[in-house]
Amino acid sequence: MKLLVQACLLLGLGTLVMTALAQPSSAQVGSDIIPDCINSDTNGTRPADGIAWWNRRTEEQKKYIRELPCQERYIPMVCIFLWEPDLRGCTNKGVAEYRANKFCEEQGYALLSEEHVACKERYKKTFVPPFPGPTS
Repeated sequence: MKLLVQACLLLGLGTLVMTALAQPSSAQVGSDIIPDCINSDTNGTRPADGIAWWNRRTEEQKKYIRELPCQERYIPMVCIFLWEPDLRGCTNKGVAEYRANKFCEEQGYALLSEEHVACKERYKKTFVPPFPGPTS
């Protein structure tokens, strides 16, 4: 009898846990959905950790992450990790560097060559930052 009661309690507890996990959390509803390219399926991070990290971000931080293309979303995340006080400036600078590198590699310049460095400098002179403002 005692075993039956314990089994019923475990079954009930399991049902409650599964129901709670099936319900969308507030972090997964509406504008608080974690954008693609933030959580990784290969680094062993639990989805709940990603949600918790996302919920600790300010609206400004979320804006910079959301509005960049997938392959550039790491840039404001690095600025956040480094506790950079000028998030806009740090993000714009990182995006300029990333795009300049990509452009110059596509032009055939060897990475770290003098030609590549010169190409990057030319690219940055015409670069329009994704988040214009007083620090751009």
